[in-house]
Amino acid sequence: MSAKRMKLILLLVILMWGSNFVVYKILVEKFPFWTLVFFRNFFAALALVWIVRKFLHIKPSNKKLWGYVLAATLLGVFINNVLFQYGLQYTLATNASLIMGLTPLSTALISYFVFHVPLQRKQILGIFLGFFGVFLIVMKGSLQNLIEFSFNIGDLFIVGTLIFFSLSFIFVKKATDTKFPAEIITLYGYTITSICLFPMVFWEQTKNGWGELPTSLIYWIMLLYVGIFPTGVGTLLWNRGISVLGPSQVAIFMNGVPLVAAVASVWVLGEPILWFHIFGFIFIATGVILGSQNREEIVQRKKGEESKSISV
Repeated sequence: MSAKRMKLILLLVILMWGSNFVVYKILVEKFPFWTLVFFRNFFAALALVWIVRKFLHIKPSNKKLWGYVLAATLLGVFINNVLFQYGLQYTLATNASLIMGLTPLSTALISYFVFHVPLQRKQILGIFLGFFGVFLIVMKGSLQNLIEFSFNIGDLFIVGTLIFFSLSFIFVKKATDTKFPAEIITLYGYTITSICLFPMVFWEQTKNGWGELPTSLIYWIMLLYVGIFPTGVGTLLWNRGISVLGPSQVAIFMNGVPLVAAVASVWVLGEPILWFHIFGFIFIATGVILGSQNREEIVQRKKGEESKSISV
């Protein structure tokens, strides 16, 4: 696949991921908590089973590899999904998308501490700018909020989502270093999480008398969209982009996610765009651009190391 065509595909992924924040914000108001988390993962798993059906025979070959897959599932899918949904219940979709835009920088920081991948000066500056942008958003641009320790609990849940999502990359990388496909890790993640969530759904629906599910078809279509496209298909296309363009170029596309989410939030949800959102976006976008530089060259210096990433 040509680089030009891949970039167009990544733009489509950005549109899907940006819209995910807005659509999911609507869904958290319509579905019971555990039921929504379950169906999002279940629909993603179904889509992935069909997409990677030719490789379903590939399984972890030893206990250590199973440990990596289960750790990536727990951190990057189960905990990540739960915290993300809690966060969207209490904060704006705009805030959530801007905070999650820090993912490439937090991944670079974890790579430094865990895998000893060197950080260049531009990357260090980028990480600082990115975290400062998130700080502006969480504190709503007010030092008084910091002094009074006043903030939106939803923003903290999204920060937790960012941390656990980035930590899951440690185990994803350990697994892919053994040549285990990232797509199969993703499939296992959503499938195992769906199985674990099913008892919670049964308990929740039994408690509520099986009467709180939306009856409008549009909400089920929206949930189907979130599960199949942003969650399932978007992940696979993003991984394909990394293999074609390299992690440095692909990471820059992350800047488009909060931009799409912010525009959609204003248009669909009527959320306000305040000055600290704008400055937060500028700091995070600048940070990602700086933090993505030189990483590809560093990775290429290591013989035999395969560079892969995954969004679970």
